[in-house]
Amino acid sequence: MAAPIHALPRLRCVLLRGALALGIVAAGPAIAHADAQGEMVVSRGVALKLGAEHGPAVREARAPLAASGAIRDVSGKPLPYAPRLNVFAGRRTGAFGEGLEVGGSATQELSLHGLRGARRAVASAIEHAALTELDRARLEGAATALLAWLDVLEAQELLRLRSAARQEAEEIARVATARVDRGVAMPAEASLAAAEVGAAVLGERDAEGMLVTSRAVLKLAIGIPQTTAVVAAGDLPANDLLVAPPPPRREHPVIAAARAEIEVARADAKLTGAHMAPPMSVGVAFAREGQGEQLLTGVLSIPLPFLDASGFDAARQQATVLSAEARAVRRRDELAHDVVLAEHEREHTREVRDTLGTRVLVPLREAVRLARAGYQAGTQDATGLLLLRQRLVVAEERLASAAADVKRADVRDAVARGSLLDEVSPR
Repeated sequence: MAAPIHALPRLRCVLLRGALALGIVAAGPAIAHADAQGEMVVSRGVALKLGAEHGPAVREARAPLAASGAIRDVSGKPLPYAPRLNVFAGRRTGAFGEGLEVGGSATQELSLHGLRGARRAVASAIEHAALTELDRARLEGAATALLAWLDVLEAQELLRLRSAARQEAEEIARVATARVDRGVAMPAEASLAAAEVGAAVLGERDAEGMLVTSRAVLKLAIGIPQTTAVVAAGDLPANDLLVAPPPPRREHPVIAAARAEIEVARADAKLTGAHMAPPMSVGVAFAREGQGEQLLTGVLSIPLPFLDASGFDAARQQATVLSAEARAVRRRDELAHDVVLAEHEREHTREVRDTLGTRVLVPLREAVRLARAGYQAGTQDATGLLLLRQRLVVAEERLASAAADVKRADVRDAVARGSLLDEVSPR
């Protein structure tokens, strides 16, 4: 295997056909293309964009946005309480005569503690929280899609390696059978080579299963039907250097969402106090007595400040505020922990990949070359060659996985720092 891990040769043809058929404009927005065979070609940019816009978590987080706008619209109504109308009618009888008596009153309750303003503050906090939660979900969706895309790339590379290993095992088995037929090798040599072919076929089938699974996960992450055929476009470079990540251009979406949650809890606490406090009532009353006399009066009802009716509910809401503040602190600590681990993982995965590429694969390839030359010259049997080939195939697959781990570490680092969304257009 060459130092850089190349993508499938067939994949390059797919990309070329897709580019020619659809006229891809490099400077334009990232979109997915379909090649001549009807496969959807997903690059890193496409996975990032579709994950941030159409991932399952994003669709779920986008749903409350319309409701939050409706809450804002109704929160500014001038009267926080509905007016009341009371009517009565009856017949009066007595020493002074009798007659029909009717009357009624109309009253309007008015908040003494800013209920309308508290409702508007809650509506604003809810709308802001919905937007910050959408950003947090977009970060999650982009990361999930990128990791799924890397899984597909790794599975495609493993399938290519195992297919090549099967073909080479078949070639060794053909030579071994010919040597046995000529009487220059023991029959066990052909049997061992045939068993190696069987093991290579099983490995290839396992890789095909991994590819099916990873593609299904990718399709879910980018929000496309499972019936769509997808191909991951890209490669797993084995020589990119460790560079300092760019600083994020915005507050981390997780922290912003936690702060918005605190704002909602505080606004809810103020709304509870304003709602539970007894209001003042003003109005008018009219009555026509049975003797024909009429009475028109004004009504004013003021609560007496001897009992705090909102104390219990305000205390309950304060517990919610404290819980939201504690969650924000915990999330901040978790992000700091994630950043430290991500920094180590970025460095560690590159060390593993580079060690595999230089200190394992290079001598293994030389050993296999010498063993193959000796086998072709008839100076050794197939056993040593097959064992060395097994170790080389395992090492090549480990290098492919290590190269994918490097890219996964970069994604996790960008998630921990909150900079991954900087690569995606605003919501």
